Amino acid sequence: MQHCIGLHAELSSFGVRHESRTERNKREVRGRILAAAGRLFVESGVEATKIEAICDEADIAVRTFFNHFPSKRDVVQRLGIDATTEVAARIRTAGQRGHSTRERLTLFFADSIELSLLRGPPHPELLAALAAVLFGSSDLQAARDAMIELLGEGVAAGDVTDAYPLETLADAVIGTFYRIIIDWANQDDYAIGEQLECACRFLCDSITSGSRTND
Repeated sequence: MQHCIGLHAELSSFGVRHESRTERNKREVRGRILAAAGRLFVESGVEATKIEAICDEADIAVRTFFNHFPSKRDVVQRLGIDATTEVAARIRTAGQRGHSTRERLTLFFADSIELSLLRGPPHPELLAALAAVLFGSSDLQAARDAMIELLGEGVAAGDVTDAYPLETLADAVIGTFYRIIIDWANQDDYAIGEQLECACRFLCDSITSGSRTND
């Protein structure tokens, strides 16, 4: 997934304590494997990408790959966890920057549009593989939990409806977001920016109080 590429150096170094040289080398090699796999999965899909190709792209020996990951499936799982972690971080950043729930949701969707246009659509097969390995996993809950927290602050502030459970509201936002990403991966010439922008306006008008957008 393009959304996984470029995350690994950033995420793996985030909050890293003082490391030994061995630990640092291990983290860097692991990041190279994930970045290489992400690029190849986007280009060719998961099934067509062989472990040997990932190793060539990462400039490592095959035995080094297996020192870090038992299988290609484990690489896919790690990419999925990193992707959901990034979405959760984006939600929390929007929560810190915005002054109202409408503004926070708008910031989250605006950042998502910018990143989507920069990275390009994910490969449909990779999305399916990610869904298969992460289905039912607690790792998939990171983005949902972050959205529940954001909306919960809105309920406490009085600018989010309390007519529905927070979990329902969060699922509506996150589910809509992921639905658009799936459509983008599977439809040629899909207007990802326009779709995310329209979804944001609809969700804000549906769950937040205050003035509605008219454009």
